[in-house]
Amino acid sequence: MFAGDIAERRLKILVEQYVEARKKNHDFVSTELASKAIRQFISPPIGDQALDNMIAKCAVEHGLNVRFDRK
Repeated sequence: MFAGDIAERRLKILVEQYVEARKKNHDFVSTELASKAIRQFISPPIGDQALDNMIAKCAVEHGLNVRFDRK
């Protein structure tokens, strides 16, 4: 595996964990809050737009609404 593949895999795991935790108490995911939380653990190997899309896709797959509210 390449380092980039590993970094992207870690990012996907963090996004999944964030969405799972969020859905326990909320019916939506904020892209701004999600990206801030994820950036506390890693520096994503993708751009902001791609990160927002990854968060949104995961949230929708888990039945949550998405707020695209990045500043």
